[in-house]
Amino acid sequence: MATTTAIILIGQAHQNHSGIIPTHLIRLTENDRPTLILQSIEGNEEPIIIIPTVENMVDDIFLMISVFITKELNPEKELQTKERKSLYDILSEQERFNLYEKAKASFQKDKIKVVFNLLDGSHLLNQLDKIKQYPSDFEVTIPHLKKEFNAWSGKVEFKEF
Repeated sequence: MATTTAIILIGQAHQNHSGIIPTHLIRLTENDRPTLILQSIEGNEEPIIIIPTVENMVDDIFLMISVFITKELNPEKELQTKERKSLYDILSEQERFNLYEKAKASFQKDKIKVVFNLLDGSHLLNQLDKIKQYPSDFEVTIPHLKKEFNAWSGKVEFKEF
């Protein structure tokens, strides 16, 4: 069963109080293979699911935002497939990197805020520097305290980061 390791909120920063006025969220699930699941917060649309690359997952998130939320990009190939093909299989490395650059440029004009809520064990914890490279407004929350039952040891474990 896939585990949600991050929830990414997409919307606008409030002009007076910071925070975010979210319109969409992306769940990152991990285990066998990572999956990005995009959902509108207020709409009834079907979720959009793509299988990201591992080393460029942050770029894939921003690409997803540019294609499906702001609609600034219209790639020649469908990023979401019924067969759940990964972006490795859909796009060549050159195609991906070209789209990443176009996505980054699209955030120069759009005033989008992206909030990354990262949980312990999230692959995105290793890609924080990549988030800083994007010109959008952003916030990142990372684990500070955790109390959780460990089924393997049969004990409740407390962790301070």
